[in-house]
Amino acid sequence: MNKFGSMKSVGRIGATALVSVSLVFVIAHAAIGSGGPPAGPNFSITSTISSSPTSQIPALLYPGVQDYLWFTAHNPQLVPITVDSMGIKNVDAPVGCAISNLDFGGTTFSGALVVPALSSATVTVPINLNETNTNQDSCEGVTFNFTYSGSATFDEVYVTTTAVASSPASPSSVGRSVTYTATVTASALAGQDPVPSSPTGTVTFLDGGSPIPSCSNVSVSRTSLTTAHARCSTFAYAAPGTHSISAVYTNADGNFVSSTSPVFLQVVS
Repeated sequence: MNKFGSMKSVGRIGATALVSVSLVFVIAHAAIGSGGPPAGPNFSITSTISSSPTSQIPALLYPGVQDYLWFTAHNPQLVPITVDSMGIKNVDAPVGCAISNLDFGGTTFSGALVVPALSSATVTVPINLNETNTNQDSCEGVTFNFTYSGSATFDEVYVTTTAVASSPASPSSVGRSVTYTATVTASALAGQDPVPSSPTGTVTFLDGGSPIPSCSNVSVSRTSLTTAHARCSTFAYAAPGTHSISAVYTNADGNFVSSTSPVFLQVVS
């Protein structure tokens, strides 16, 4: 099965388990110290050369000097990814400089680099020009073009929408309590498996952006396979007016994306 152009292996533990997805980086090109992130459907890799393993201090490659390649993984997904490998697949050396002059044998990263959603993260590996005791002017301070490869995993989550309604419906009357109900609906995006269960978590009801007393962190209850609801009754409104009501859903298990409802106007007359 394909997911964002990558191979997906599915493993479940119970009905609500997350799907484990593997991202395989599509080949892209980047140059040391130049260019922007290459486009890719999964995640992309760029790099810079630094003289330090802890700070990105731009440096040029010179024979016998230990430098560091800073891999940067760019995550365009709406969920965090964990990059487990990055490396240089091919090297395009500049004219007059043989690839054998470049020591990139230690540039393969293997581990667990967490990259937040819609963000980037870096990791460093050693790289240097070999000292050949010959004239290497054609290899100093030049650009090597790399083709990268890498892989990552992420937990598949489902998007939600939240809507709020009132009972009695707007308008209500002064002195009468109003019950607000938030309905949270989960849905699968293109290429995802069907939603495995209804959303879990809590809802906080807001009036004009401020939590309504006793209506914070109300647990949601299953309504159907893909929906859940939370219900809260307010104190009786003592004066006429218009109240801007919204509901903020916060997921509890990581299987669903949190969401906020559009503003609902409750008129008290």
